[in-house]
Amino acid sequence: MNSIESMDIVADHLSPDVLQQYGALPWRRNRRGEIEILLITSRRRMRWIIPKGWPVKGRPDYLSAALEAFEEAGVIGEVYPHPIGDYHYLKNGREGLSQRCRVTLFSLHVRGTLLNWPEIGQRKRRWVSLKEAAELIADPELARLVRSVGSNLRVLTKLDEAAPSVQSPEDMSGLR
Repeated sequence: MNSIESMDIVADHLSPDVLQQYGALPWRRNRRGEIEILLITSRRRMRWIIPKGWPVKGRPDYLSAALEAFEEAGVIGEVYPHPIGDYHYLKNGREGLSQRCRVTLFSLHVRGTLLNWPEIGQRKRRWVSLKEAAELIADPELARLVRSVGSNLRVLTKLDEAAPSVQSPEDMSGLR
């Protein structure tokens, strides 16, 4: 059981058929000033995805997303409290059942990449351009969302009226 499973998880139901999850779109600027996105692999099928997971009881949505980025991708940084978009996917569960999920995505400006993190042995991670990210991602809705971010970088880089929440490894370890 990973540490997120040991927390008090809230399964937000949008409807009887759709469950709510939160995800982070981790990004940074490379040495040339271009934006790169961090993709990770899914655990079972090793497909390229972004960090996402269930809401954590008592935490704002954007902090649930930041926690997933810490656990699944080993990154910390500034997570912006306003969502940048949503996408849907089918989550394959045990016993062959599928559940439709909506993922609300938050921008995470990465300030640190950890050498060791909770799911290091379960996933790969890779920094890529926005264009390459859209090509690598198998999920069509997520790929479309990444393409839309690529055509409007302001959604990632603008500072909101509300200050971003800065996360550190100490902040993340207190959530487990």
